[in-house]
Amino acid sequence: MNNRPKIIELSTELTNMIAAGEVIERPASIVKELVENSIDADATTIRIDLVSAGIDKITIIDNGIGMNAEDISLAIKPHATSKIKSFNDLFAIRTLGFRGEALPSIASISHIEITSSINGYEGYTKVYEFNRLLEEKLTSFPRGTKIEVSKIFHNTPARLKHLSSEQVELSHTMQLITKLSLAYPQIAFILTNNGKVFFATDGSNDFDLIIKEIYGSEIAKSMIAFEEKSSLYQIKGYTSNISVFRSNKNAINLIINHRIIKNQNLIYAIIDAYKSYLPIGKYPIVVLEIIANPSYVDVNVHPTKLEVRFTDERELRNLITETIKNVLRNTQLIYEVNLDEVATSIPSIKNNFKKEEDRPLNKPVKTLMNWDDFPSSVAVELKTDIKPDDKVTINDDDIFTYQEKNINTSVFIKEEIKQPKMNFENDENNNFFQSLEYIGQYDLTYLIFQKDSNLYLIDQHAAMERIMYEKISSSFTTQTSEFYELLVPLTINLPIFEINLLENKKIELAKMHIEYELFDKNTVIIRKVPLWIPANHEREFISDIFNYLLQNKSVDRSLMYDEIAKLLSCKKSIKANMLIHIDEVRQLLNDLDHCQNPYTCPHGRPTVIHFSQYEIEKLFKRVGN
Repeated sequence: MNNRPKIIELSTELTNMIAAGEVIERPASIVKELVENSIDADATTIRIDLVSAGIDKITIIDNGIGMNAEDISLAIKPHATSKIKSFNDLFAIRTLGFRGEALPSIASISHIEITSSINGYEGYTKVYEFNRLLEEKLTSFPRGTKIEVSKIFHNTPARLKHLSSEQVELSHTMQLITKLSLAYPQIAFILTNNGKVFFATDGSNDFDLIIKEIYGSEIAKSMIAFEEKSSLYQIKGYTSNISVFRSNKNAINLIINHRIIKNQNLIYAIIDAYKSYLPIGKYPIVVLEIIANPSYVDVNVHPTKLEVRFTDERELRNLITETIKNVLRNTQLIYEVNLDEVATSIPSIKNNFKKEEDRPLNKPVKTLMNWDDFPSSVAVELKTDIKPDDKVTINDDDIFTYQEKNINTSVFIKEEIKQPKMNFENDENNNFFQSLEYIGQYDLTYLIFQKDSNLYLIDQHAAMERIMYEKISSSFTTQTSEFYELLVPLTINLPIFEINLLENKKIELAKMHIEYELFDKNTVIIRKVPLWIPANHEREFISDIFNYLLQNKSVDRSLMYDEIAKLLSCKKSIKANMLIHIDEVRQLLNDLDHCQNPYTCPHGRPTVIHFSQYEIEKLFKRVGN
């Protein structure tokens, strides 16, 4: 018996469903494809109306160029598009859509009704269910297109079963529309769910207003503008200062020629710029727009068109990292304390005052702020008519949090947003820290200063760590270095197998200006050490360096140097709970003024915190809230 499988040509219905599996994952996928079509149709207003977060129904209405009856019939067919016409067009894509897969894929897994008009009074409606035409008719309709999608995944129950709760599905669509509003600030977007407006922009091309709408006014005020270009690319956008950060990378928005994209390499380029500015595991809020000749960008990588490839990506990565580094260096990054953010942690005098004898002994005092709470944005409680699904845990940092808003889309009240000053530079002529007036030391850990009616606190250990880190890092990249001879040569014993491994690291050690001689099979001798290693700490420093090199056999050189510098910077730093002399304070301030980034320690924690006179007077009830 011949059991050889026979090759057959799949039906159009089946190929459409296969294509839908690649393009349509959830209601947000449908919204993405339809809204991108509206953008390509030159719409200036796009409304997205959802029922049950889009699980029951999605309606997209735009005021674009519209379609006639023939256009609708063609648009529903696979690989029918007005975006490209020849092979060469694939290498210079200027529109969001071009594959001709979106509408056929959506129609294959749903009930879809398309109504459109070109002239603004005579329109045409066609109704399809799972790619079969059910009805067509003439209708009166304004210029533009309306597409209603329902019965989503009803013919693919496995996909329907695995949709998340309404809250989670709504969050995906919210995240999509907020990102699109950043890519197209000139388009008015309105998103509703069950008849209630959740997000709206006015299409005024005002980035500040959109960022305020998405993240809130306090975060909008912390954003720093940047712009730069290279031979191939131009970049511009906004990045947050070090007072604002997230616990994930979701707030890093990448846009190439107005297309929302995902690219881990570009995200790493941004993170590299914040190295030592933010704590480990914390990420900035960034809106990065890349402008390039379409021929330098390949968007034909994946059906969702989120992944792209770049000509000379290394140049783009370097441009991003250096631009953001420069804007951070040239911005005063002192942490501003906003007492409103911690007001709920301050006990009310009226309700919480207790007599001394009523207070339990040895009860730990709750601090006003923890590091992870310190000046990050406050999550907004989600108020909606959607019932939460107990089986799904939502991390507020993983999705865009939002409030239900009664938004009049025709009226937008703009609040003035002040950008940080860009004239603060850390060079040899800068003496900001030395200009501070020293008041004293608090808790043997924090140095207290004042200037122009403002109060400053400096963490003495964090500040010294920053100074040591930059001195050590600089020594790794300096071509020549000064040494000092040890009166008694330093001997370090290592297991014999580690001696062999250490021999392979001789070049790296030489670049750190550390040289050794073999004394016997498990001992090395060091006779001189570079000046950046403090006296009486030679064994500790060099042992740490040896251990790091031996445990990290294959690691990027710059990363290795950075990690070693962080490790060693703590060794000789002024500690917390240590009395500091006035001469040491002066030297500390002088050294901070010569640091490239005096505002955070190498691990991203703040070295200096600023309290305005207004905030202090609010605590003492001298001014109103």
